Parts: sequence; C-alpha cells; structure tokens
Amino acid sequence: MENQNKYNAFSLLQFMWKWRKWLLIVCGATFIVSAACSFLVRPRFKSTAILYAPRTSSVSKILLNEQNYNERLEIKALATVDETEQMLPFLNSVAIKDSLVEKYKLAEYYNINLNKKGGRTKLYKNLTNNMTIKRTEYGAISVSVSDWDPQRAYNMTLDVVRWLDTIKNNVEHERALAAYTILQHQLDSVEREIALVNDSIRELMTHGVFDVKTQSERLTQQYAIAAAQGNTAAMQRIQREQDTIAKYGAKLTSYQDLEYNFSKYHALCKEKMLDAKMDMTTIMPVKFVIDEPFPADKKYYPKKSLIVVISTLCAFILTMIVLLMIERVENQSVRKDTTADPQDH
Repeated sequence: MENQNKYNAFSLLQFMWKWRKWLLIVCGATFIVSAACSFLVRPRFKSTAILYAPRTSSVSKILLNEQNYNERLEIKALATVDETEQMLPFLNSVAIKDSLVEKYKLAEYYNINLNKKGGRTKLYKNLTNNMTIKRTEYGAISVSVSDWDPQRAYNMTLDVVRWLDTIKNNVEHERALAAYTILQHQLDSVEREIALVNDSIRELMTHGVFDVKTQSERLTQQYAIAAAQGNTAAMQRIQREQDTIAKYGAKLTSYQDLEYNFSKYHALCKEKMLDAKMDMTTIMPVKFVIDEPFPADKKYYPKKSLIVVISTLCAFILTMIVLLMIERVENQSVRKDTTADPQDH
C-alpha cells in the first residue's frame, strides 16, 4: 500500500511536469486577471457597535422597587440570553430600516426603482445584506453596517443604535398607555362603588349605629349597671338601642368591610396607574453601549490576496481535471489503435 501511494504521488508529479506549460500559463493568467479584477472591485468599509441589553427598561420597576428588592431589577443589571434575543427583532425591525431608507435616500443610493415590481423587496434585501446584527458568544449584540463610504457606514451604525431606544420606548409607551387607560377606567369604577357603599353606611348611621363592637360593649355595661340599680326605664331605653344595633349592625359591618377592601383596591389601582404613567412619559435607555462605532480607516472587503489565492487555486484544480480528462481520452484512443492494428494485418 505504501509503495502504491508513492507510485501515485510520483505519477501525479510526472503528470504535472508533463503539462507544466499549460498549468503555468493558466495559473499565471488567472493570477494576473484576478489581481487586476481585485483592484476593480469597489472597496467596502464597516463600522461596528457592541451593546448589551438591560434586564428591564421599565422606569417604575427600576426606581420604585425599594420595598421588594430584586437584583434582576437593578438599573445596572445585564440581560440574560432570552432578554438579549428579544432585543434582536427591534434592531431588525422595519421601522429602523425605513428610517435608514428615508434619511440616507437608499433607493437612489442603491439605484433601485421602487415603482418597479419587487423594488422595495430588493431595497430591503440590499440593506439587510449590508447590515449584520447578531448575538456574540459573550451574550452581547453586535451591530455592523458596511458601505462604500466609511463615514456613511459609521453614521448608519450610530443611527441604528440610537433609534433602538426610540423604537423600543415607543412600543413600551404604547403598552403603558393601554395599561394606564385600563387602570383609569377601573379606578373610576371602584370610586363609584365606594361612593355607593359610603351612602349606605351613612344611611345606617342615621339610625344611630356607628361602631357595632364599641357600642355593643358600652350598652352591655350600661344595661348591667341599670339592672343592678333597678332602673327599669334605663333598661328599656338601652334595650331599644341594642335592638337597633342588632337590626342594622350586621349590614353596617358588612358595608364597612366592603368599603375597606374597595379602599385597598383603589390604592393599588392608583399605585399601578402612577407606575404606568411613569413608564408612559419617561424615556429610558434600553441598552448599554460597550463599544461605540467609529469611521473605519481600513477596508474590510475585498481581500485582494484571498481573491488571488482562491482564484488561482481553483484555476489550477480545474485545469488539472481538464488535463486528466484529455489524457484519459488520448490513452483510450491509443489502446483502440493498438488493438485494431493486428486485425488490419
């Protein structure tokens, strides 16, 4: 097997030596052409920003959570993998792409006619090809934009990072507004219920029932004293008052308990409504920028040496395949002629 491998390697070297002129011509021509073409390719520049997502961007949770401390709600807390993944759709949103298209007039810049069928799809495809937004291995988010102009690439990257705050805050403000509206309606409903309960309590108080427990204890003591003194008139008066409490006391206690529960719920709605209002009216940064983008001073594409090496290697392999096929055809022709000669004689 070892001798066979050596023989095959030697045969390959013999084959290459036999066709060395063609190999040198093709590879040399490919080298020159690919080198020349690499200079014709318009260079591109890339700007990159690295950012982290926070655990939460809710202002009320961050600033008003002292009683129930949670390290997840720290203003400096970084996001987990799931929260980072949730940030990616905002960065890839159509809203950000439309803002870039409008600000930088990308349809004209990419020479795309939006009136033609598929024009907008082609525009978004070009923009997507020039933007790279991905999660890094360390849990951060990388935002890169490439362009022929390094300043434009830098400006677009910077805008994507800046507009992330606007897009995410707008979505969260919309939800906070919806929550605020719902809570406002609920608060109004609870206030109406409290007003009805208070009316009922006041109505019961007109019968002289104010505090069932305190009044019952006091009347019991007075009745015992009157009984000990043999004061029949006082006993009858106290008995009438006790009968009134017995008649209306249960209702009053029920309404007072209901008013207490409604008041607690009212306070909770008010607190949540103020939290929603804070989230609705406050703009909070939704990311930590670790590496700010900057105008690139060196192109990232094309890699001339890589183009030349790959092109020349591909040309060499393709030429070897063609030459092998040519030699195989020639060998078959020679064997046929050798086989046919004895028959001719």
